[in-house]
Amino acid sequence: MNQADQEWLENRVSAAVSDDFYLDREEEKRIKEEGSAKGIPVKDIELVIRMELDKYGAVSERLLLVELDRLLHQFTDNDKELDGKEERDTLDKVSKPALGKKMGLDHRIAEEYVSSFCKVNGVRRNSDLKKWGVPVAVVAVLALGLIGFYIAAKPNTETVTQTVIETRVVDTNAVVLTDKDRIEIDDQLRRAVQFVEKAQYTDPPEKSAKASLDQIKQIDPNGQYRGDEVKGLSSRIVDHYISLAEKSTASGDKASAGKWIDRAKLMNIDREVIMEKEKALGLSANGEQ
Repeated sequence: MNQADQEWLENRVSAAVSDDFYLDREEEKRIKEEGSAKGIPVKDIELVIRMELDKYGAVSERLLLVELDRLLHQFTDNDKELDGKEERDTLDKVSKPALGKKMGLDHRIAEEYVSSFCKVNGVRRNSDLKKWGVPVAVVAVLALGLIGFYIAAKPNTETVTQTVIETRVVDTNAVVLTDKDRIEIDDQLRRAVQFVEKAQYTDPPEKSAKASLDQIKQIDPNGQYRGDEVKGLSSRIVDHYISLAEKSTASGDKASAGKWIDRAKLMNIDREVIMEKEKALGLSANGEQ
């Protein structure tokens, strides 16, 4: 990395953390995207980010979430349960400023992550039990009431037959997903989001958002479970590469622009959009040169 790029990176990180000593995921993502567009390797970008964070006593929200994820796995992998003390200890560990740091993980972000982690990994969270401590008898009464209402409002045979016929038509090519499949999809989608935050969209191939999204498609080729989220994340990656291609073309670097377009094609989505952009940028055989 040349001196000019290093100074640009240092100034960019400094501007993000000098006021609040906190580099959130969106800020870090933008810095990495802008650095990648300049042709700076991700490992060099991350090195400068770490140096500037240490310089200011600032923290990276992404790295704190990685630590939070590690602690949660440590407490829950064996018994699939997170008790009150374990949760408090975990949140204190990441929310309180570490030695040499002026901030910890935003408590709201930490709480949201714990909730998502428990849902994705099938972890029983004691604090949830306290929140929803409704007597079993009350639940049973409500359930019986709903069943009675359903029976009273039961549709006629013709309607039911029509519904069954329509359902069969819709689900002809559906894959039967097990609870294990859904948990795996949840986990792979979480990994894909984390890889996007690290700017690991398609590279390295085995540890990238694309790798996780491909795993999901193998399990659920029709996108029956969380399909819109999977498609949305894939489209975001395509949009990112198209944006990089536009910037490279504007700077006269068509070789890099072509590389970004090729990366976009790897996502196997929005093919027409990519080809239209390739043509508009003069990168295809039919495009203007």
